[in-house]
Amino acid sequence: MAVRRLLKAGPAAVSRLSEVEIASALVRRAREGAFSAEERDRALASLPGDLAAWIMVELTAEVAAGARELLSRRRLRAGDAVQLASCLYLQRETGQALPFIAFDRTLAEAAHQEGLKVLPAPRRSP
Repeated sequence: MAVRRLLKAGPAAVSRLSEVEIASALVRRAREGAFSAEERDRALASLPGDLAAWIMVELTAEVAAGARELLSRRRLRAGDAVQLASCLYLQRETGQALPFIAFDRTLAEAAHQEGLKVLPAPRRSP
């Protein structure tokens, strides 16, 4: 799987918002019949352990301010602005150029316009 390959390449960082977005996607996909309620519950139960392996960028006042600024410059949804602001914050804090991965084309373009190196998102499984 392409996601596993990316994670093996180095540590991944995500916004705290990802925890809610992933849970939302699991619940929605189960509701749509992609997998059973039992599978959904197992995935939701394993989520905290999975997230513990990632660098978590908390939704601080500074990240929120960055997201608000992005909303005035780019055509982004609120959650996407938080994700992008989190990456930009982490890049400033570490002083390292960080790659950005997004499944959403608009978000990927905004990240590129903000000077981030945008990597192609792994293909989603059907």
